[in-house]
Amino acid sequence: MVLDISTINGIIIITLVRRLDADSAAAIEDELKKIAEQCPERVLFDFSKTEYIASAGLRVLLITTRSLLKTGGTVALSSLSPQVRRVFEIAGFTTIFSIFGSREEVHYCPAGRMDRIILRNC
Repeated sequence: MVLDISTINGIIIITLVRRLDADSAAAIEDELKKIAEQCPERVLFDFSKTEYIASAGLRVLLITTRSLLKTGGTVALSSLSPQVRRVFEIAGFTTIFSIFGSREEVHYCPAGRMDRIILRNC
């Protein structure tokens, strides 16, 4: 499984796959571990292609985020579909992540505003 990874304005953007579930979680976790080992400062998980997320996908996201935060990185999410956003709401994740409507919104966020564990929209 290959994630779409790019860097724009110092932000590593990881566009996630269509389904984040038990079938894809292990492969995605392996790829995200490699990224986290590089200790990036700012990471954006772009959910624009994600149609479904299960608890296994949430777990991978939490593990990766914890790893990134331990090294001083910050994490934000963007482009959640209504269905995916609902799963995040039910899991309580909307209170711990900054969620942007699109990846473009993040580029207008000053770097200093993404320096907390609980991120909020700028």
